[in-house]
Amino acid sequence: MPLFDTVRALAPYLQSWLEYQRDLARVPGVQVAVRVNGELAASFALGVANEATGQRLTPRHLFRIASHSKTFTATAVFQLAETGALRLDDPAGRWLPELAGSPAAGLTVRALLGHQSGINRDGADSDYWQQLHDFPDRDALIALCRADAVFPPDQFFKYSNMGYSLLGFIIEAASGQTYEDYMAAHITGPLMLTNLGPELPQGREPELAAGHSGRLAGNDARRVLPSSDTRAMAAATGFYGTAEDVTAYLAAHALGRADLLTDASKRLMQRKESEINRPVRRWYGLGFFVEQIGDRKVVGHSGGFPGHITQSWLDPESGLAVSVLTNCLGGPATEWATNLVKLIDLAMNAPEKKTTDTPGSQLDAYAGRFATDWGVFDLVNLGGRLVSLTPQGDPGLSATELTVIDADTLMPEPEAGFGAVGEPFRFQRTAGGDIEWVRQGGGRAWPIAAYRQRVGLDPLS
Repeated sequence: MPLFDTVRALAPYLQSWLEYQRDLARVPGVQVAVRVNGELAASFALGVANEATGQRLTPRHLFRIASHSKTFTATAVFQLAETGALRLDDPAGRWLPELAGSPAAGLTVRALLGHQSGINRDGADSDYWQQLHDFPDRDALIALCRADAVFPPDQFFKYSNMGYSLLGFIIEAASGQTYEDYMAAHITGPLMLTNLGPELPQGREPELAAGHSGRLAGNDARRVLPSSDTRAMAAATGFYGTAEDVTAYLAAHALGRADLLTDASKRLMQRKESEINRPVRRWYGLGFFVEQIGDRKVVGHSGGFPGHITQSWLDPESGLAVSVLTNCLGGPATEWATNLVKLIDLAMNAPEKKTTDTPGSQLDAYAGRFATDWGVFDLVNLGGRLVSLTPQGDPGLSATELTVIDADTLMPEPEAGFGAVGEPFRFQRTAGGDIEWVRQGGGRAWPIAAYRQRVGLDPLS
């Protein structure tokens, strides 16, 4: 089945799979979009936009996507480089004379793009991230960037919002436009994306999903956090958007698309430029994180803003784009976006020997979410085959292929492992054919609604 059709067919389960995790993690809301070659294959929003009011979250709510901004900034730099307006080896001081006499004046555009400049991350006083004071204006930011560097250039990957803020100023100097006007004229405008921009207009504040605080202890209530303007740091962290518009923008970075950049520029942006060693080994390109998810090389970015944690991925070869936006600190957006890609690939990558000859439309008679005193598992129709898996974490770690033996029996693929591996799933059905319970190994599991009723839990809303 083609990738787009697979995602469309899988979309209801993607929503169910993520809602289970959202509820368990007590994340207020999450917005998700998946595109294939620019075409929207799945879009949904779960939970609430504001815990204080109970307003439901929708796909139209805006999020602060924060460091996704760096991908836009890098795109603008490469556009200007393609026209000859600037060069990647230009020193920052060529465009920003205010840096003269400071170490920052000699930093190249490329070092800033790859976080190889060695300058500080957020300045000597970054309590604007805790909303104790405003984000810096241009003069304050230039002063912060004139400080001595932490490391010599090109020694370490050192993530720096200061560095990307300087790139925003360089874009303005090289283009003769404000950063906001450049983005509208050359990126969001040509792509006709109206829910994406470098700083949230005051008039659109009511459309913003409220940001929520993290929790220091399990029973802590989340606080609704106020919105903040990023001022001189928009190029590093100012962007807002929806998951649908973020994936539409990312789709333009797929190879073969000429909307924003040549493939030559995209390949340079998306290659491994800077090695990261902590907390795990990772790579950064020139404006994008570069990762491997299964057999896919993906590029993308995370974003962290007061009250919002976000993550988006693009496979430049296939055009698969995934964006997950959460409205609380601590929201596991990166984990969820990564595992959504893995779940999609689980549906795409059927084994060479298909485990069942039962028509896909009949497999839904076995599908559902089942509960025991020990937890839950899902039986899922993935691309015309049945799989059992746990709706939490990496789906590939718990997925087991199932073969239909008869109307009431499924047989898992043989494997070495714990639990009741290799033992059949046997179904007890009502006279109407609905599943009453399923037994695997020796223990019974009930459809989750029936289990909740059985043990006296309230129904799920």
